[in-house]
Amino acid sequence: MKKQEFLKTIDGLNLDKQKYCIISGGVMLMYGLREETEDIDLKIIPELFDELNQKYATRKSEKFSYLYELTDSIELAVLDFSQDDVVWIDGYPVESLEKQLEWKLANHRLKDEEDIRRIKEYLHNKENTAAKK
Repeated sequence: MKKQEFLKTIDGLNLDKQKYCIISGGVMLMYGLREETEDIDLKIIPELFDELNQKYATRKSEKFSYLYELTDSIELAVLDFSQDDVVWIDGYPVESLEKQLEWKLANHRLKDEEDIRRIKEYLHNKENTAAKK
């Protein structure tokens, strides 16, 4: 799904933007490091999960103990998080690239290798640009 459809789907959930942040492939999409993503992954605080669990029939995911499926294309990582790890892009809370890189490196998934390369390159270029100013 491309960025416009991705954001339209998130908007349709009517979530409090202080209680979630975009993670995983959505981070890559929001930073322009990918043109599309397969699904929507959100990190949400437990309070928001309780609210969503009353509206939707969430399903426990087998991937991680903290992961739930809201729909076939929306996964929820139910975890507290720091606003210090969130950046705002186009009015949406997005987990920082640094935090995403940390998670991807810690989980050693083959499918993340290209994302890791792109994040490192982006952060390296960002540092070089900042150093030249």
